[in-house]
Amino acid sequence: MPTDGRTGTLAVLRASDGPPDPAYPTVTPPDPVYPGQTRAPLPRPLDDVATASVWSRLALPLERALAELWQSLALRASGRPSRWVAIHYGRIALNAHAWERVRARRLGESPDPELVEPAASVTARAADLFERTSARLRGRQLDQRVARAEHARTALFRRIAEIAPEDLDAGELARGPLDERAWTDVAVAALGARLAQPGDGDADPGLRAALELEQRCSLELGARLATRGVLDSPELAFHLTVPERIRAVLEGTSHWSEIAAARQERVEQFAKLEVPRDFFGRPRPDPEIH
Repeated sequence: MPTDGRTGTLAVLRASDGPPDPAYPTVTPPDPVYPGQTRAPLPRPLDDVATASVWSRLALPLERALAELWQSLALRASGRPSRWVAIHYGRIALNAHAWERVRARRLGESPDPELVEPAASVTARAADLFERTSARLRGRQLDQRVARAEHARTALFRRIAEIAPEDLDAGELARGPLDERAWTDVAVAALGARLAQPGDGDADPGLRAALELEQRCSLELGARLATRGVLDSPELAFHLTVPERIRAVLEGTSHWSEIAAARQERVEQFAKLEVPRDFFGRPRPDPEIH
């Protein structure tokens, strides 16, 4: 039997993980070239454990948001990571190389050499100088993209205020009231704000409002699926991905409750761990200290 808290907690995780769950993995394989990852740019409540529902909703919009910031500055394609966003023990993380490169280029600073390898050869230094100059000239385009996202967020607030989950049909609840474009704008605005004012993870109002609406819709969907006997309790809807929720509505089978309950148990274990803010590869979590 393990005697220390770290080993004991991880042993429980391994025992409860069961077979691999690609829709909601315990850990994401790191980018093979740029393995550094960071949770620092993500505002609250994304510094907490993300359920399967939140992960499936935000993984692609966060990836697209970071890629759009990269493209706005015309950063070199050769430096693009193959994995922009990851999840480890329920915590979402961004590729640290990509974030640091966007941040440094936008602010005209030298990037952290541990995350962005300094140019060594004459050719590489020339390419680096060209990228820095290009990024400085295109900084306005990045600012304009963030401004468009913030404008869209203002309209989103009005839209959220008008949405009543109880008035939506089950299919709309399963798909979610906000489409992928709206979520991408929310993510661009949130990350853009962190570029301008690197803080301590203060909550982003647009992100919080969107997530609160998502939670209300999840509970409404869960209540309907529980009434139909598909889920054992409404809260289990938080532990199904968007495609799984759609299938649960269409199929009406009860095996979704077993899948969601297993994930709920994993989330409870994830909440006992502290995941580093910055790390390379797969993080080694620490037991939470009370």
